[in-house]
Amino acid sequence: MITNTLKAKPIKPLPHKPITGLNHQQFTTLLTALNNHLTWFKPDQKPRKLTLAPALKLTLLYHRHTLSEELVAGFYDISQPTISRTINLIEQALVKILRPLIQPREQALDAPGSTGC
Repeated sequence: MITNTLKAKPIKPLPHKPITGLNHQQFTTLLTALNNHLTWFKPDQKPRKLTLAPALKLTLLYHRHTLSEELVAGFYDISQPTISRTINLIEQALVKILRPLIQPREQALDAPGSTGC
């Protein structure tokens, strides 16, 4: 009789920092903002292939590492068109969420006496 003496270790989720550039708290904050802004699952529509957290993570992965949509689709085992739609939706939502944070900074750089370039 052969017995397996090795115990399988539970798989830990991958850390956010090397994949997205954000630490766990930053990722969670951004995810919460997205969740408050978007209605990800709509009852009258076909269910999405991904939940919001993987959709955000793949969008950040795509941009941080300048990967092709086809490669990201292979990582997530979904079609390239689905990846493209997901990235576009997350990007549009991020622009709306982050714009108020970016505009005051740009205005401050344009203020007289600022050292903006």
